[in-house]
Amino acid sequence: MSDKKRIAKNTFALYVRMIFVMAITLFSSRIVLEKLGVTEFGVYSSVGGVVAMLSFLNATLSTGTSRFITFELGREDSRRLRETFSTAFYTHLILALIVVLALVAGGTYFVSHKLVIPESLQTPALWTFYISVFTAFISFTQVPYTAMIIANEKMSIYAYIGIVEACGRLGVAYAISLAPIEKLIWYAALTAGLQLTVALSYRFYCLHRYEESRFALIFKKEICKKLLRFSGWNLLANVSQMLSTQGLIVLINMFFAPALAAAQAIGNQISSAMTQFSSNFMLAINPQIIKLYSKGEYEASRKLNLQTTVLVWDLMLLIGLPLIVCMNPLIHLWLVDVPDYAVIFARYIVASQIINTFSMTFYVPMIASGQLRDNSLAALLVTAVEFVVLYGLLKAGFDVMWVQYMTILVAVIFGFGVKPVILCRKIGYKVREMCRCYLQCLKSAILPIATCLVTVYIFDINESISYSIIAMIVIMMAVAVSSFINLTQSERQYIVSIVKNRLKAQ
Repeated sequence: MSDKKRIAKNTFALYVRMIFVMAITLFSSRIVLEKLGVTEFGVYSSVGGVVAMLSFLNATLSTGTSRFITFELGREDSRRLRETFSTAFYTHLILALIVVLALVAGGTYFVSHKLVIPESLQTPALWTFYISVFTAFISFTQVPYTAMIIANEKMSIYAYIGIVEACGRLGVAYAISLAPIEKLIWYAALTAGLQLTVALSYRFYCLHRYEESRFALIFKKEICKKLLRFSGWNLLANVSQMLSTQGLIVLINMFFAPALAAAQAIGNQISSAMTQFSSNFMLAINPQIIKLYSKGEYEASRKLNLQTTVLVWDLMLLIGLPLIVCMNPLIHLWLVDVPDYAVIFARYIVASQIINTFSMTFYVPMIASGQLRDNSLAALLVTAVEFVVLYGLLKAGFDVMWVQYMTILVAVIFGFGVKPVILCRKIGYKVREMCRCYLQCLKSAILPIATCLVTVYIFDINESISYSIIAMIVIMMAVAVSSFINLTQSERQYIVSIVKNRLKAQ
């Protein structure tokens, strides 16, 4: 199968997965919020945030493991691939045990004495914390198997298991009503059971499909050192990501009621569902970018990455702008009990994710080349300053909206400053290429943003569902037209021919 056909097939499989997962996840969140209530949902999000503050190590090692496995696949060295997988598995297992010990030792005190939790929920919150720690352990040891599937570009299996997992989450949401114990503990336990089932499914497939993933007593210090060195720099970038998501939920909960933490968590869920579109698209392309780089085809790798950036930007506009404009009626349609600030938080978070398109796509060539140091140091510095400034502002009595203002500012700094400078200085990207990429993105953004402003001015989109639907359609059409302009002549002719053939067939 050619690379283009493989990318197209994998993208289709991932989009089918994404549509099912996003729809079920949003509906499941509505059920969970309704069954648990705003306060308990906020407590669960805050306690889970404490676990996530250390489990970001999982994301760090996941990136490194995926990179090295994909790199060896590109080189077509089966012996080296087996050594890499086995070493990665034992590395994850050791670090998982260290993280569990650290969480149990320090997290218990933090949950009991630092988080604002109602007295009646103190014990359930602690049990939820311990169950979440177990879930984090499962996630840690699962990473090499997921990385093997993605590196081999078997996205159909990834899609099938993802759909089953989403259905399981819906079942868990409805099962809250059947809780024989405290609802918070019951929900955490069912979530952990589901996570364990999914992990075993991935492992069963890998063990029967890929000989390299079978159990072997192989641990190469040289591979481990490379993996840890790579992951060490990536760790700093993931610390900043953790502070920008779960860390902000915890920070809000330290100064405000759990309802505001729930509002931030809801905004993160909406943003996460939206970014599934771009993440799935990139998941299908990233292995190709890394494999091209591993073969020394640097120009082809660079060209594919810049093309991907423009496409992902258009995709984020297509989804994000209608969400921002119509957030109020949509979120009230989605949730039964809407926490205060949920709508405005969600709008700002979605806007920041649109801007983060550049940070997300420009990070891939850094992973392929292993040039992570400068980006990681900049990420840690900027985000640490953001967190410290926000802590000071909130402690001084400033409004909670400053959390969202700073999030937008940091997204701009990374997307238009830090990442492009590093690509040009360290990885051989040209300033002219970067400017052309930004210009293409600007061309596709002007008309949709103008349409948004006009639509907001004419219609009362905050109250009317019918006008909101009109606004969404108009904005999506504007983005589609603008994106079509960005295509090359051959790409436009190809799309037009597909449309004509479809019309003739009917």
